[in-house]
Amino acid sequence: MAAGHRDRLRKRFLKAGIKGFTDREALELFLTFAITHKDTRSLSEELLKKFGSLKNVFQQPPSSLMSVKGIGESTATLISLYFQLQAITEAPKDRIKITGPDEVAEYLKKRLGTQRRERFSAILLNSANNLLAEVDLEYGTVNRTQVYPRNLVEKVIAHSAAAVILVHNHPGGSTDPSREDLILTKKLIKLGEDMDFTILDHFIVTDSEIVSMKAMGLLGR
Repeated sequence: MAAGHRDRLRKRFLKAGIKGFTDREALELFLTFAITHKDTRSLSEELLKKFGSLKNVFQQPPSSLMSVKGIGESTATLISLYFQLQAITEAPKDRIKITGPDEVAEYLKKRLGTQRRERFSAILLNSANNLLAEVDLEYGTVNRTQVYPRNLVEKVIAHSAAAVILVHNHPGGSTDPSREDLILTKKLIKLGEDMDFTILDHFIVTDSEIVSMKAMGLLGR
């Protein structure tokens, strides 16, 4: 049954491409290239449930992917390799340059909109402050103490980033940074100093406001 189903998915793709596939079906088909003898439907559902979207699944570091039962080293490697190859091969069309808080706020307004789930992400820049990528570090119910520094390091390395702007949202809440926000920010600033990249700012986003922790004098420099 599983073999017949995956064959049907492949034939659908060969005939018409990814158009018409749900996110679950697309991920299910992708996983068949690493998991050859087991049904991948339930695993694709579990990944989407845990990480929130297809995009978020592919942005996860291998360590996060392997926290899901059924995802081994080979599957995590395939997913991460696909994401990193995509980052390398994408052409820098109309690259956005970010030079200050106003540009960041304008970018976030267009990208985030109204968020109902917590999201902790990073805007990655090159040495000329051109936007390389926006990547999720954690998604869902974000515990600040569980935003693992290695997630950020892996994404900085994958994109060859020189600078990082941290972003997280407070759905329906205040823009005032929590004690955990401040501790984590200082921790990541120190990490950047040790790993040769710079944390430029940390923005807090609500439905109606976007504030810069740097502008608030909270970055310690």
